[in-house]
Amino acid sequence: MRRLRAIASREMRDLLRAKVHFGADLAVFVTTTRFSRPSEGFAVQHGILAVHRDHLGLWNSGASLLSLGEVNGGGQGDPRHRTRWRQAYGE
Repeated sequence: MRRLRAIASREMRDLLRAKVHFGADLAVFVTTTRFSRPSEGFAVQHGILAVHRDHLGLWNSGASLLSLGEVNGGGQGDPRHRTRWRQAYGE
C-alpha cells in the first residue's frame, strides 16, 4: 500500500516563486492529502490559500473558494477523520 505524505514547505516555496514570477494575485495549493505544519505556517504567512482534504469537502458543498481563506491554516481533519485515514493508509 502506498503511503500518502504531507505536503512539504519546499513545495509551498515553489508555488510562491511562481506567484511572484507570473505576477499572480492569488496562489492556491490544492491537495487531497494534508500539509505539514511548516508548510501550513508558510502558506498563512505568505498569503497562499492552502486547500487540503477537509477544505475540498467545504468547497464541494458550495463554499466559495475565497471564503476558504477564513479557515486557511486549520482544520486538517477531526479525530474521527484522522482515525479513518490512518486505518486506510497505515499512518
